[in-house]
Amino acid sequence: MAGFRFRLEASLRLAVQALESAQREFAEEVRCWESLVEACKLQQEHFNEAQAGQREAGRHRAEELGLWQLFSAEQQRQLHQCKVALREQEPIMERARHILLEAHREVEKFERLKDKQSKAFQLAELQKEQKVLDETGQVLHWRQQSSNNK
Repeated sequence: MAGFRFRLEASLRLAVQALESAQREFAEEVRCWESLVEACKLQQEHFNEAQAGQREAGRHRAEELGLWQLFSAEQQRQLHQCKVALREQEPIMERARHILLEAHREVEKFERLKDKQSKAFQLAELQKEQKVLDETGQVLHWRQQSSNNK
């Protein structure tokens, strides 16, 4: 009996490779996004500490107030930059997610087609086998009839 051979096996392999590549790319973009989220949290803490230092200097150490104001303004600027970078990363991550979903759909499409063709092939092979068995049975029956008529 001949084995099933999927005509689009090369296309399936390419689709799987594209899926793996899209998974790696998406994972990298998520890692980048997560690191930016962490950086923003840390920068927010630095900014909060700078504001607390500014308030403390305003109450108790007026000579340090100017330095704390500059420091606080710099921390606020860095926090803003961090948030901008995070907002810029989000659509990049979403594009990578979209590419990953499309690659996954493509692989599923080929796998469903392969499964469908494999089942059709198996059914055809079973039908051929049944036809051979039926013909063999007819020949045996015909021979038996011929030998009984003699």
